[in-house]
Amino acid sequence: MKRILLLLPLIFLALNSLFATEYSLTHLRKGGALNVRAEPMINRYTLVGKLSAKAIGIKIRECKYNARGREWCYISHGTGMQHIEGWVSRKFLIPMKDNREANRFYLKHFLEDYYKADEENFLDKLKVFYTFPMQQYMYQKNVTLMNLRSAKVNFYKYWPKRLYRLGYMKILRKKEDYTDVQITVHWQYDSHNDSRSGRDVHKVRIVQEDEQFKVLAIKRLRQVVNPKVIEDEESKPVVLEENNSVVVTSEINDNKSPSNGIKKYYVKVGSFIKEPRVEYLNKIVSFGFKYKIEKLTHEDKIIRRVYIGPFSTTVETMEALDRIRKKINKNAYIQTNI
Repeated sequence: MKRILLLLPLIFLALNSLFATEYSLTHLRKGGALNVRAEPMINRYTLVGKLSAKAIGIKIRECKYNARGREWCYISHGTGMQHIEGWVSRKFLIPMKDNREANRFYLKHFLEDYYKADEENFLDKLKVFYTFPMQQYMYQKNVTLMNLRSAKVNFYKYWPKRLYRLGYMKILRKKEDYTDVQITVHWQYDSHNDSRSGRDVHKVRIVQEDEQFKVLAIKRLRQVVNPKVIEDEESKPVVLEENNSVVVTSEINDNKSPSNGIKKYYVKVGSFIKEPRVEYLNKIVSFGFKYKIEKLTHEDKIIRRVYIGPFSTTVETMEALDRIRKKINKNAYIQTNI
């Protein structure tokens, strides 16, 4: 009896160690997914979601054997604002050797969700992503919810369309109560009559509150603004003589209108008084892109705007933008739902 009592603390320590460990997935094919279920059994009614084969940082809450003698574990897995809990077969879980990889994974996905949320105009999200009073917001100190709300309202009014893409991320400092991260953010802002693009380097201080990441401070360390596109007749890169003609074979009209809720992204590469040269359009096609020509009347003149696309995601668009600026037009910029 005394031996059993002595072993009990060791058993509890082993269990705590087991469930403190974070897990990744094994025995899944590349690109596959693991079903997460509401109960430790397989049928069409128990499925609640899926985990990517690349998922890491999975936490086990408890494990048990089902009626068929197979071990199942109740897991939780969070990436930024996305979270899933449920039962999975124990055979697919393997302990991670380095929990630092999981921590970096969580931080990256939190920041992706954080900047993605800033593309929307819903101010209720401020309570989700920030903790108040903030130590710092850009150049302001001791920022309250009302301070930040006012700053966001003014920014959203001036730039109603905003796109963000994350670049290089580096963990600068990790303390018990906070983590400092440096992140490069590529951005594109559009208003009714203006457009800007560039990149910022931000230092973000992240804390954990109620088991969720939140931003305590954010500061801009550096900003690069791309040259603004000036649209006048002298700046048009190519024009056609009046007696030339063009057969547009790659013109597309499959973009969705904003009313149907499907957002499409294009990259604007030029505005022309006359029809673009065939050589110019063929150059776009030669780099593997499709294009669209939009015609509009301005002061009794027909303006022809050339867009490359459509692209369905901001990441895809930003990757294409880098190539387009190097190969076709260094002043190209993004526009949504033309």
